[in-house]
Amino acid sequence: MEIKKSRGFTLIELIMIIVIIGILVAVAIPQYINLSSQASSGTAKGVLGALRSANAMLYSQYTVNGSAGPVYMTSVGPQVNLQGVVAASNATALTLTAGGNVYQFTFSASNLPPTQVGTIVGPAGW
Repeated sequence: MEIKKSRGFTLIELIMIIVIIGILVAVAIPQYINLSSQASSGTAKGVLGALRSANAMLYSQYTVNGSAGPVYMTSVGPQVNLQGVVAASNATALTLTAGGNVYQFTFSASNLPPTQVGTIVGPAGW
């Protein structure tokens, strides 16, 4: 009697591979979602730091030049080159959309002769 050599995978082996891939996907997707939210939060924190730096540089420039006058978010915002995010600002706030998440930065001016300096804050807890 001659024994025939089989080639390929059995149905059980294929089902086991599909189950293993399903388990890996079930573990990987939540990690990816968490990583995406951390990335957009990191981007927003970087923008907050850039806005604060631009605000300090603008105040220094006004002080050195002896300029007086109000400072608004609309004068600080253009000093920051934002790429890869969607931003909109008015006199007191900048709204940033990064990775599908929306972040609000508020600007409050305080008098510090010879001009004004602003304080920029991000979302609560930052």
